[in-house]
Amino acid sequence: MPINSILGHREIATRLLAELHSRPSHAYLFAGPRGVGKALVATSLVHAMMCERSPGENFCCTTSHCPVRIAPQTERTRARGGDTDAPRCECCSACVQIATGVHPDFTYISRPVGRSEVLIDQVRDLIARLGVRPSRSPVRMAIIDDAEVLGEPAQNALLKTLEEPPGHAIIIMVSASERALLDTVRSRMRVVRFPALQPADIEAILAAHGVTDKARASAIALLARGSAANAIALADGDEPPMKELLDALSRGKSIDFARAQSLAQEFFANRDAASGNFELLARLLEEILCYKLLKTDFVAFSPETRSKLMSLADSMAVDAVVKCIDAAVRASAAVGENANPRMQAENWWTIAGHAMRGE
Repeated sequence: MPINSILGHREIATRLLAELHSRPSHAYLFAGPRGVGKALVATSLVHAMMCERSPGENFCCTTSHCPVRIAPQTERTRARGGDTDAPRCECCSACVQIATGVHPDFTYISRPVGRSEVLIDQVRDLIARLGVRPSRSPVRMAIIDDAEVLGEPAQNALLKTLEEPPGHAIIIMVSASERALLDTVRSRMRVVRFPALQPADIEAILAAHGVTDKARASAIALLARGSAANAIALADGDEPPMKELLDALSRGKSIDFARAQSLAQEFFANRDAASGNFELLARLLEEILCYKLLKTDFVAFSPETRSKLMSLADSMAVDAVVKCIDAAVRASAAVGENANPRMQAENWWTIAGHAMRGE
């Protein structure tokens, strides 16, 4: 898949590839909102540098749809290993190895399932691998995804490698929160900031995902707040806990401290849930504000959700909606800066209760 086929941030990817071929930095920090394609660009650059058939912009692997990468993800696809109808991979061996995580010159690490941070043992193993000269490619490359949850010990372990990098290695760290990293770590990397995607880019991504209704795609693109991941989740109907949050908001006038604590524990117990749900609340409340001020419709939602939104819009004053949006944005930013997610949620629900009671 050529880099110029990337939907969103194509210019950034092209510029970075030219830099990697001429005067690369030893370490990059890809920073920006969740779901905007930072990791996709990072992986595409690895393929572009290591592809053995056609390295460069026109590398041979379709990064986002590689059947070798997709097939092992479920028991059903594993069972179909001998099925002649299964998708065939036409990628070179290097691209296949990158996609499956076994290329000898490429290392990918991220937060393990069920853990709250990237582990120091993962980082130590990465450092050891980076110290070995590449065996097949001109460079050794590594991606550290979820870098915002690198613990302090893990970040400090990386410092020596960042200060005295091997001449044959390039590290790309991908983070949803630039400030979550230590200043000493951040200052030793070239920071590349990824803005939120434009609605037109998200509409194109949705079209590639199979959303053919242009009106719905346009509405979802506006709701997604610049995130392709959010847009695809909305398009697939993967909206938990939208119904539950709307139900809680509809009873907002009765929220007291005990209820705020309960809601914080239920929907904001960890950093990922808090970030996603604060963004979701902000999106929903913005739609309610547009409905009240501009008479827009909730076309991107199911009939049941549309009914809940209209009912909530009729019961909330404009000032209350604005206060809740402002508080949600501030809480989301605070969580991104490593504030306690449950405390931020308790505070937000308390503010929402006061606002809806007109206090």
